[in-house]
Amino acid sequence: MSDVAPRTLVVDDSSSVRKLLRELLRERDHKVTTVGTAEKALEAHLREPFQLMLVDWTLPGMSGLDLCRTVRSQPGGDHIFILVITGRNRAEDLQTVLDAGASDYLAKPIDPEILGTRLLIAERAIADSRRRAEERHEMESRLAFADRMASIGTLTAGVAHELNNPLMYVLSNLRLTREEIDAQGDAEFLELAKQQLDEAIHGAIRMQSIVRDLKTFSRVDDEQRGDVDVQNVFESSINICWNEIRHRATLERDFGETPVVDVNESRLGQVFLNLLINAAQAMPERAVSENRITVRTHTDRDGWAVIEVADNGTGIEPDRMSRVFEPFFTTKAIAQGTGLGLSICKDIVRDAGGIIDARSEAGRGSEFVVRLPASTRADVPQRAQAPPAVTIGTSATVIVIDDEPLVGRSIRRALRGHEVEVFTSGKDAIARLCSDRPFDVVFCDLMMPEVSGMDVFRQVSERRPELASRFVFMTGGAFTRQARSFLEKTKLSCLEKPFELGQIRDLVRERAEGASSNLVAMGGLEPPT
Repeated sequence: MSDVAPRTLVVDDSSSVRKLLRELLRERDHKVTTVGTAEKALEAHLREPFQLMLVDWTLPGMSGLDLCRTVRSQPGGDHIFILVITGRNRAEDLQTVLDAGASDYLAKPIDPEILGTRLLIAERAIADSRRRAEERHEMESRLAFADRMASIGTLTAGVAHELNNPLMYVLSNLRLTREEIDAQGDAEFLELAKQQLDEAIHGAIRMQSIVRDLKTFSRVDDEQRGDVDVQNVFESSINICWNEIRHRATLERDFGETPVVDVNESRLGQVFLNLLINAAQAMPERAVSENRITVRTHTDRDGWAVIEVADNGTGIEPDRMSRVFEPFFTTKAIAQGTGLGLSICKDIVRDAGGIIDARSEAGRGSEFVVRLPASTRADVPQRAQAPPAVTIGTSATVIVIDDEPLVGRSIRRALRGHEVEVFTSGKDAIARLCSDRPFDVVFCDLMMPEVSGMDVFRQVSERRPELASRFVFMTGGAFTRQARSFLEKTKLSCLEKPFELGQIRDLVRERAEGASSNLVAMGGLEPPT
């Protein structure tokens, strides 16, 4: 028998039979419910489905066989093991039982040994059904992951192109500037150098945006839901597949106000990305200016967020339209998709409590409409940041912990005027932080080899718990489930690389000035004149 006790329903108008069956079933660790009529049985089953039913043929009102037929007609009805109890033993009667949808039958009067055999068969069937359901769920998860990877594969060339262009002038300008700095020093050169550096920074910001958008889409191990801004996710999806769109069609945006929605951000991005790629790939071979993709967002009368993706492409034939959300159905060539995209989109939207619809006309284009309910989550409080006490004056002692030496070096340059100590080893940093020498704020990389930022925080918190609030974490985006759980539990700040160096300057200055003001109020310092 399975480790999970079957949910079993006994339906018999005889209280003595119900009592007997309840006792025998509980001896086998079944979770038993008993009722006296088919109507009550159906009501209980629709409220919370059972895995096993023992049903008397002859019942007041609806018969046991009618109950069998009704249960089988419900969603998931094929997976229920139904054992009909009957005092009839003619061959034609037993055939009638099976024709009504019963899995097996049990003759009256009930023989406990025969009942035990029938139950053993039922328990094995239930365990096998559960195993197949788990395997099916695992396969669906694997197929969903494969579809996501197929989408990323389609976009790889375009993303590489979008990255390589800015990389070209970033590296060129930086190398040229470095060479000219060695050779010259006049004002005209410095102005030219600033211009080249500005262009390099602009290119780096472009790459930063692309990487951020890809990270939103590719969090394959994150199933967490939360309040999500529809327009932000839509823009990220557009940025990711922009190279796929711009060579095929023009894009028109019509973004109206929408409520935040309670979804998994990565999965919602997958929906938008699929719809955008489908629209782009539906375009016929003609001038880009003649092909049009329109994206719209607005709020409907029920307060739901509405997202529309329309195109004037080839459209879909009426006989195919009814199948567009079926798994493995596709109008594309094999190299362009798995046929799972729209099926997965439907599942994602449904799991978020929403609806996805499609309209299409062959030769005129298609429109897909996603409707999502507004989030009902309570406002999530911002992460608390307890202001650390700093040394007297506005100069702070700052500890930087990062296994990449250039990161620490750049932060040290950005914090001129403060005392900055840089550590590339978590072990060395722990020794410093747990010493008697004071410090005011710690910028610590979250993911480091051997001793991670989480390890540093735990050890320092155990030995000097009053200093735990002085940590600010940094990350390049290599999050694990453990890291996400850690940040949520500690409620500490986390800066995502590459961050503006001005962020840490402002953070250190605000904390230092705040602490200095507190000391003045307490009489520890003279106010400035």
